[in-house]
Amino acid sequence: MNLNLQASSKTSQSNNNWHDFDNSSMNFSYQSAVNALGQKALSGLELSYLFQDTVSLVAQILNVKYSRIWQVLSDSNALRQVASVGEKPLETDSADINVTTNQQVQKFLENTQLIVNCNTPNCQINDLTIPSPPDSVTGLSVLIPGESKPLGLLEVYATEARTFSSDDVHFLQSITHILATAIERKRSEALVYTQSQVLEQVAFGVNLYEIFNNLCILLEQQLPGAYCSILVVDEDKRQLRGGAAPTLPEEFAKGVDGLMIGECCGSCGTAAYRGDSVFATDIANDPLWADFRDFALSYNIRACWSSPFTSQTGEVLGTFAISHKFPCHPTQHHLEILKTATHIASIATETYRAAAALQKANNELERKVLERTSELRKALLDLQKTQAQLVHSEKMSSLGQMVAGIAHEINNPVSFIAGNLRYANQYINDLLDLIAVFQEQYPQINPTIEAKIKSIELEYLCDDLPKLMASMSTGSERITDIVLGLRNFSRLDEAKIKSVDIHEGIDNTLMILNHQLALPNKLPDIQIVKEYGQLPKISCYANQLNQVFMNIINNAIYALKDNMQYWQSANKIPTIQIKTLVVDNERLLISIKDNGPGMKSEIQEQIFNPFFTTKPVGQGTGLGLSISHQIIVEKHQGKLNCISALGKGTEFQIEIPIQNFQQSGITSTDSLP
Repeated sequence: MNLNLQASSKTSQSNNNWHDFDNSSMNFSYQSAVNALGQKALSGLELSYLFQDTVSLVAQILNVKYSRIWQVLSDSNALRQVASVGEKPLETDSADINVTTNQQVQKFLENTQLIVNCNTPNCQINDLTIPSPPDSVTGLSVLIPGESKPLGLLEVYATEARTFSSDDVHFLQSITHILATAIERKRSEALVYTQSQVLEQVAFGVNLYEIFNNLCILLEQQLPGAYCSILVVDEDKRQLRGGAAPTLPEEFAKGVDGLMIGECCGSCGTAAYRGDSVFATDIANDPLWADFRDFALSYNIRACWSSPFTSQTGEVLGTFAISHKFPCHPTQHHLEILKTATHIASIATETYRAAAALQKANNELERKVLERTSELRKALLDLQKTQAQLVHSEKMSSLGQMVAGIAHEINNPVSFIAGNLRYANQYINDLLDLIAVFQEQYPQINPTIEAKIKSIELEYLCDDLPKLMASMSTGSERITDIVLGLRNFSRLDEAKIKSVDIHEGIDNTLMILNHQLALPNKLPDIQIVKEYGQLPKISCYANQLNQVFMNIINNAIYALKDNMQYWQSANKIPTIQIKTLVVDNERLLISIKDNGPGMKSEIQEQIFNPFFTTKPVGQGTGLGLSISHQIIVEKHQGKLNCISALGKGTEFQIEIPIQNFQQSGITSTDSLP
């Protein structure tokens, strides 16, 4: 139907005096419908549902077959159908109506003509076709007014000849004002909602590029027909890299990834270079796009507005851009969105950078902690060696004296050997260097020397001698360690007592031994099951108790690892169970139990004897449990018992009197560092 753009003066006058209009002229049905729709709009209903409810209500009240709403897109140059009744809704933007080529429609959208009567079966204005229902006879279009520009159209179509009354027009105008108010309010709410949603993601540490993508999607919902995109400054601060472009043509987005920062580098490159917003309202004629014009136009990008977002110090971090398919100028709403978007992008980027810096610092701290832990573990092992005490009974006393004498006698020659090995090694290296220099300077040697070289196998000697010295050095160090262990075995402990948390000592020990819990051949790791009771702090020799935990748990790990074939065939997981509790309010009980193979009774009778070990030569000294027994019984007046049977695992029970040191009159060194 041909569109008649000539509206009656009465209609125009009614529109111009909308705020002064007396609603009593509407009949009850109209007023009730307006009130009902107003209540829905105030309830915060989503615009898509509000639009659909509106066209259904209008069609019902006016008794027409068709009703639909067109929304003005972000560029103000096109219309998109957002709701309809009586016909199938348009599902894509392919049917968007371009209004830039028709001055009459532009005039209609410039608030100078708010009502259009449609009277013929085919709605055409010059070469512009506005689609209408095929069986419609008459129709009416009413503008949805905005603060500065129209927001859209509300249309009704009847399938019979009809003259719409002034009440019909007033009713539709009331509806459009409700829609206009709802749209403007939703715009304000949407900006607040967008900021709230994105900042919440920032607070929860969502990936920066996911945040950028969500920001663009939320803002595009407020700018129908527009493309939102973000570019970020690279590390060299010379290029802009892709940050987010959820709906921008994929190939175009790839093409601007890596855009140089500089003057005349499109809207974004120029905005990043200037540190200020750039508004290219028509790329076809904008000099900033001279080098990229054909590329942009090939993807139907005609306008691009870009604003940089910066850090608190003013450093440009990236750009946020709004692009359109038609030449257009930004409205106040667009400027508010640009301001909000750059503000959020700045916060998100700086928060991400701060989190990354914090993570880097944490990683560095963890590295240092690991290094320090390694040092402390070594120091702890050294301390345990120096604190080893074996003489705890009359039987051990004589053995201790004998061991001390042996250690002293061995230490002197070993110290002599160890002290001279370094010099011997240096001398040998010097001689080998001399031989090498001699061979280089005098390649032609007499037969006697050559025969001697062959007889002593000089080449093999030069290669093997450093290895021989290294082996001697290793052996010397091993003897030194053994001597140190023997000396500790025979020396009384000098450590002081203090009040400690037993659980902390156990946990520290587990931390040190954690690396030993892994089993080879894809077997499950050794599991630690802790059942801690409520324990008071007790005064004890803390370092010595830690050594006891170390020895017993280490033996349990060894027993589990030594039974590899069992774990491969059995449907069980190697486990160490550690349980603590208070008995009769007098004694502290610590149980360390494994589900390993257990031990024979004859072995069980000897486990606390010095130098007794079931481990292969070189893997155990046989001092661990002996020292542990002395620490518990001699130093803490407690008990150390072993309960074991073949096939049923092994359990060590440690009992320590809670009031032990108070009754003995020994003062705790709680306050000591």
